[in-house]
Amino acid sequence: MARPLALLVAAWLIAGCAAVGSAPASPSAPLAPTPAYPVASPAPASAMASPPTTAEARTVDVGGRSLHIECQGSGSPTVVLEAGLTGDHRTWEGVAPLLAKRVRVCAYDRANVPPSDAAPTPRTVEDVVDDLAALLEASGETTPIVLVGFSFGGLASQMYAAARPDDVAGLVLVESNHPDENDDFWAHLTPAQIKEDRAFMRDNPEGIDLEASFKQAQAAADLPEVPLVVVTAGISEGWPEEWGDPAVFDGIRAGHQLDLATRVPGGVQVIAERSTHHVPSQEPDVVIEAVEKVLDQLQ
Repeated sequence: MARPLALLVAAWLIAGCAAVGSAPASPSAPLAPTPAYPVASPAPASAMASPPTTAEARTVDVGGRSLHIECQGSGSPTVVLEAGLTGDHRTWEGVAPLLAKRVRVCAYDRANVPPSDAAPTPRTVEDVVDDLAALLEASGETTPIVLVGFSFGGLASQMYAAARPDDVAGLVLVESNHPDENDDFWAHLTPAQIKEDRAFMRDNPEGIDLEASFKQAQAAADLPEVPLVVVTAGISEGWPEEWGDPAVFDGIRAGHQLDLATRVPGGVQVIAERSTHHVPSQEPDVVIEAVEKVLDQLQ
């Protein structure tokens, strides 16, 4: 039985040698498609081996609900880390302590991701944007920030930057969803597959309506002209056999990733050559180098 597309999308939504530039990966290192992954996962082993953290954990009220945030380091601009769908702050345990040697770094847990409070569902990516804005204001963190988003967190980061351009100094999109992803994949699926997928789109553990979120992202304003690095996995995990030719979906994904890098003048694409989707845990040094590239342009 084919895996629902939305489960694969959830993988998106939920270093080593890296090639930097505006060109896509070579045929020998294809851009990664959307692999399936556990929607609730513990901290990866590589993250557990990261340097001891000195992060300050806080619970911040954002209007009758509390969100959990952990910050460490000092220096501006503050780097804010946005995890994938159902992912929590532990996503960044291989990244945050090392970045904190240079700047202040904050990772947080969205609503419905413990230990943050629950929120009414369904939610959309616009709700995520509103919560992050409220969190930064209530916590006293200084803007503009460098926003780093993984998977669905990348979609949320794009939306935040488009909605609040004055609050964003730079963007790093790690294996990010593309606003057109849902429509472009569905164009190659059967009505039965789309029906199955649509049900999951509205029933995932974080309570995010993914279909509505993609539509919101398609209608969003352009990204601000800030330093942008797009980090793309270099290893494909394949596609369900029932979907047909995997090259079709590989091509869609490759085009989406390259398009993200061209949405801001001077944007670049970095290939995490040894990673599948989970670049923050598989090649954290590639993520760190991407963030430092943005910081270098700002400083």
